[in-house]
Amino acid sequence: MRFMAGPARSRSLGLLGLRSTPQPLSTVLLIVLVIMNLVFGKAHSAHQEPPHPVQLPKYLRCYRCLLETKELGCLLGSDVCLAAPGSSCMTRLIKNSTGSDVMVSDCRHKEQMSDCSDTRPSPVFGFWIFSRCCFRDFCNSPQNRVSYMP
Repeated sequence: MRFMAGPARSRSLGLLGLRSTPQPLSTVLLIVLVIMNLVFGKAHSAHQEPPHPVQLPKYLRCYRCLLETKELGCLLGSDVCLAAPGSSCMTRLIKNSTGSDVMVSDCRHKEQMSDCSDTRPSPVFGFWIFSRCCFRDFCNSPQNRVSYMP
C-alpha cells in the first residue's frame, strides 16, 4: 500500500473529510477500517457462490527424530512421517533430575494414542517420560512444540 505525499494526499484524504488530519491519525483510522472489515466481513451479495467444503489433507505430516537433545538438536537426522486421518504427531520427552533431556518425535497411529497425554516414571530409575500428541502438520517440530512440552 502506497501513501501519497503532497497535494495528492490532501485531495484523497479530503474526500474522507480528513484534509487537515495529521498523517499518524489518518494511518490509525485506516488501520481501524481494515480491522473492522476483517472482523465484520464483506457484505453478502445475491450472486455469491455457496462455500466449498474444506479439503482436508489425506495424511498428517509430522516431524520425526529418534534421538534429539535441546542443546544439539536431532542427532541421527530428521525426516517427515505421514500419519493416517485420525492419527497424531507425538513427542516423547525423557527427563532426569540432572537436567539432561532426550526427545523422540514421530507419528502416532490412532490405535497407539492411549498414551498421548502421559506422564510416568521410566523403567530406568531416576527418569521420567512425558508424552504429548498434537494434530496439525509439523506441530511436533522443534519450533512448534515449545508451547505444549514441559
